Amino acid sequence: MIDSPEFEQFNWMVDMVQNIDMGLIVVDRDFNIHMWNGFMVHHTGKHPNKVQGKCLFDVFPEINEAWFRAKCRPVFELKCRGFVVWKQRPYLFRCRNVRPITGEAEFMYQNVSLNPIVNLRGEAQHMFISVADVTPEALAKLH
Repeated sequence: MIDSPEFEQFNWMVDMVQNIDMGLIVVDRDFNIHMWNGFMVHHTGKHPNKVQGKCLFDVFPEINEAWFRAKCRPVFELKCRGFVVWKQRPYLFRCRNVRPITGEAEFMYQNVSLNPIVNLRGEAQHMFISVADVTPEALAKLH
């Protein structure tokens, strides 16, 4: 068994990514899914072994492909962050609302960040998408 501080920290990182109260997805330039965390499993009902290696647009056909590809172009080309906020578009991923208190919403309102992952050559061949559930805030503003 490996018993080093580096291995322990790596283990912590994996555990945090899987259990953080935020969706985390890694896709490549072709939008093939490479990583899918526990939040996404819980809120979409789609397990990693069913989505990894598949195109994001096949897994979520409700995403407007042309619009999203254009939105992500600066992330890959300029290595800058992009955002999709609930006021512009209520959600990117159609997720059921699982919060008992805010159960009156038919879907989860989301704020989404698009973040480049830069490799050692300085290229952004992948990006990670973070998804925050902002349903309570959105409902408070809408009512």
